[in-house]
Amino acid sequence: MIRKILIAEDIDSINTGIISILKDKYDFEIEHANSCDKALLKIKKATLENTPFDLLISDLSFKTDGLLDPELKNGEELVSAAKKIQSNLKTIIYTIEDKPALLKRLKDEVEVNSIVLKGLNSLIELCTSIEKLNTGENYFTTEVLHKIKNNSTTTIEEYDITILDLLSQGFTQQDISTTLKSKKIKPSSVSAIEKRIGELKTTLKANNSIHLVAIAKDMFLI
Repeated sequence: MIRKILIAEDIDSINTGIISILKDKYDFEIEHANSCDKALLKIKKATLENTPFDLLISDLSFKTDGLLDPELKNGEELVSAAKKIQSNLKTIIYTIEDKPALLKRLKDEVEVNSIVLKGLNSLIELCTSIEKLNTGENYFTTEVLHKIKNNSTTTIEEYDITILDLLSQGFTQQDISTTLKSKKIKPSSVSAIEKRIGELKTTLKANNSIHLVAIAKDMFLI
């Protein structure tokens, strides 16, 4: 049963809007933090005091003041870190970022319980999400599921991610081949890597390797 909620959001007006509607509709104990690091500290403290949060609602992107280098840079990292402390913590990502690869990763790999995209009716969707989570169900809006289903990157596998990551580090195809062989990843021949890079360029509609890396980063693949 959800009784205690932590909201991680750095925009005051959004914080106020969420808190206002939740207090109008429910009898929750609500706390908020304007950075991922502060949110994690609150989760640690609550766990140690045996008064844990039941639900974390977090944005993905957080601004910094330019002076401090945060340990946790985004909501995805916050959720992953929070679950290591409290594995049963329910999590909702409340974000404007809607790139299919990112949404798919949040759902399938980070295993968030819900994703709600900010928009005209997003506070209503957020309440629906909380009510679903309260009954033990995960909840993903039709819009989110549609974007994930139509994700052009579904044919991209872990092998491809490794190649893209090495490309982004400036590795040549020969360097990539050597690295894959050292990690016993196959296929690792230069010709196989060249062929796969060509296929990735076609899939992601990239003009060259530099463009390919840029697209992969923009799609949150690396």
